[in-house]
This record gives sequence, C-alpha cells and structure tokens, in this order.
Amino acid sequence: MPIDNPLEVVASAITPVVLVSATAILIGGINARYMAIADRIRSLTAEYRASGTSQARLTSISRQLPIFQLRVRLVSWAIRALYVASGCFVGMALIISATLWRKILAVATVPLFLSGIMLLIFAIVCELLELKAANRTLFTEISDLERK
Repeated sequence: MPIDNPLEVVASAITPVVLVSATAILIGGINARYMAIADRIRSLTAEYRASGTSQARLTSISRQLPIFQLRVRLVSWAIRALYVASGCFVGMALIISATLWRKILAVATVPLFLSGIMLLIFAIVCELLELKAANRTLFTEISDLERK
C-alpha cells in the first residue's frame, strides 16, 4: 500500500504520535505510584529500625514489606513495558514517515503497532496485580487496628 502523497504520510503518522502521548500519560501516573510505594517502604523500614516500635507493629511491618516489594517490582515492569511501547510507537511514526522514500519499510509498522499494544496490555495487567497487592497491604494495616 504505497503512499505517494506527503500529506497522507503525515496523517498516517499521527496515530502513533497519539499513542505515544497516551503512553506518556500512563508513564507519568505509574511513575507517581512507584515513588509513593518507594516512600512507603522507606518509612516502614525507618519505623522498623526505630527503638520504640512495639512488637505487634514490627510483626505488621514484617508482613507488609514483602507485599510492598512485590508492588514495586510490578510497577517497575509496567514502567519498562510502557517505555518500550512508546519506543515502538515512535519507531512506527518514523517508519511511516520514511515510506515516502522506501515503500518496503511499511511492512514493519504493523508488527511495531502490535508489539506496542501488547506491551500496553502487559503494563495494565501489572498495574492491576499491583492494585490487588495494594489492597493486601491495606487489609493488613486494618487488621492490626481491629485486633486492638
């Protein structure tokens, strides 16, 4: 499907640019989650090391920290996947733009598009699993209050 009109090339290249923008928004949101989880891990470990922390609280923190480690791994993988997806979409836009000179490059756009979409889906699954783990940490915290 050769594209001879430069305006058609520009119009075709808009779709991956929109996908890059959407991916960048997701990266920003997930990066904020990563920072919040990292801050919470730091505060919990500081509380764990404090001399006045009760044994019950130490037990609670010990139960929560592995869950926070899982959460930070899931968020890290989601961010990585989104960065690679963004790269796929940028590559797709570049290839679409280059089809004016080399028509054969157009066949690479569909695999890049599908790769980017699959990475987005992977990132969303990671975030859903992280959300499930976040609920576990909240329920652990609440169960400690209910015991008092």
